[in-house]
This record gives sequence, structure tokens and C-alpha cells, in this order.
Amino acid sequence: MTSPKSPNAGPKRDRWPELCKLATQDRGATIRACGRWTEEKLRLWHRYIEITTTAMVGKPQWSAGLVYVDLLAGPGICQIRDNGKRLPGSALIAAHASKQFAKIICVELDPQNAEACRERLALTPSAAQAEVLVGDCNALIDDVSCRIPRRALTLAFIDPPGFDIQFSTLARLSQNRQVDYLLLFADAIDLIRNFDEYAANEGSKLDRFFGTQSKWRELLRASDAKSGHSLSEAVRKLFERQMKEQLGYGGFDYKTIKGPHGKLYDLVYTSKHARGLEFWKKISLTDQGGQGEFNWRED
Repeated sequence: MTSPKSPNAGPKRDRWPELCKLATQDRGATIRACGRWTEEKLRLWHRYIEITTTAMVGKPQWSAGLVYVDLLAGPGICQIRDNGKRLPGSALIAAHASKQFAKIICVELDPQNAEACRERLALTPSAAQAEVLVGDCNALIDDVSCRIPRRALTLAFIDPPGFDIQFSTLARLSQNRQVDYLLLFADAIDLIRNFDEYAANEGSKLDRFFGTQSKWRELLRASDAKSGHSLSEAVRKLFERQMKEQLGYGGFDYKTIKGPHGKLYDLVYTSKHARGLEFWKKISLTDQGGQGEFNWRED
């Protein structure tokens, strides 16, 4: 891999095209194949990183800076299946933030992907702040949490292929600290397809997703959710309720990502602070083409 120059960190223009150009210049063989809809998800996350780091880096309440956590980081580059376009993965998006993170902590289960991500991060402006842990993020969450300093604001990106994240992982990461989450909520591609299997088997993905103390089966039966949209809505509301009551989260917002045949999943954004939700809503309402002007600076 060659080391391209970092794009100009202009504070107001959407830098997504420049980041995609960097991804195109990377010719590493290890990539994550994806659909076209992945670009919308990654662009949104890029915008949230930009508006948040620009506004919050250097603020006295975050004296330890901002920390980026990516629990399923992948190899660092995604490639759209049908047209070959390369996209910067979430870890590289963070590494090219206009204002740098104090730490970038990535976790990746696959050793080959982890090594590719590590090599790519080493070529970015944030090389000194970045590290990649190899293993199951649920098993490594204590190691991740111990690396986050006190008085840091943490942005966590969780992009699983299904309901693979555990509630205990979210609880541990956000314990006694401010963590803003963007979580892929795989209702159409996992929940609806596999719900009967999960409901019938103790210790299923949904048991781990909701946690051992959750009575999700009883609660879903009481909601009379049967399938499709009603089931997805009931599970989402239960998750939101647990995050509020057990972890202290307040604001929530949902962005539906669609493929050629309809809905694939929701992106769930949540924060303990109203300012985070304000930032998220501001960037998520911008046009999909990415051509809008942004006032990244805090008013």
C-alpha cells in the first residue's frame, strides 16, 4: 500500500469525495465487499465525526480529548460489489477526522482483516493514536474500556452483520462515561428472518443482545407483535427502554437504510446528552448526494 496525503481538512465542506479518493488510491487486496447502500451509512458516520470533533475537540469538559471506538472494524476499506468503487471504512474515516481523536481503538475478529486495518491506519495522520485489537469485541470489552481515559468523550461505531453485539458490552463500554453510539440494528436482515429460532432457543443471539436479566420473550408476547414491521418496532422499543432505564441514555434517532428491494436495517443513534442528538439530526437531514454546505463549527 502507498501512503496518500491526507485530504485538506477544510471545516465547512463535506470531505466525503476526498476520503473516497484516498480509498481508491489504496490498492491493498484485503477489502470488505458491500452493497451500494453501505456508502450512505459510512457517509453519515463521517459527517457525525466531523461535526462532533470540530465542535468538541479542545473543550475543557473533555480534557482527555475524544476517543473513537470501532467494535467490528473490518479491513479498513469497503468495495461495492457491482461497480468496484472503494470506500473508506469506518476506522479510516475516524483516522482522517479534521480534528484528531486522542485515541482510536479498533477491534476485529478476523486476523487478516485486523492486520489490513492496522497497516492502513499506520499510513494516516492518526497513526500514533490508533491501535487494533484482534478478537471478539464482546470478549475484549474490558480491554477496550480500560484504554479509554477519564474525561474523554467517546464515539462508538457498532456495525454487526446481525444481532451479534451483547447488551453487557454496551453497558460496560458506557459505564461511568459519555459514549455516543451508532449501532446497526439488523431487523430486516436478521431479526425478522430468524426470530422464531431465537425465541425457541435459550441463549440465542437475542438473549445476549438484550442481556440475561431481560424478559424479552414475555414482553414481546405482551406487545402482540407477530412479524414484520410490528415485531421490528417492538424489539426496537424494548432495546430503547433498556438503554434508557439501565444505562441512562436519553436521545434516540433512527435512520432506515434501504437496498434495491426495500429496507435492510436501521441505524440507531443514541447519546446521554442532548447535544449529541442535535448534531446527529443536523447531519442526517442533509441531502443524500453529499453536496450540502455544513457549518461544522459550534455556534
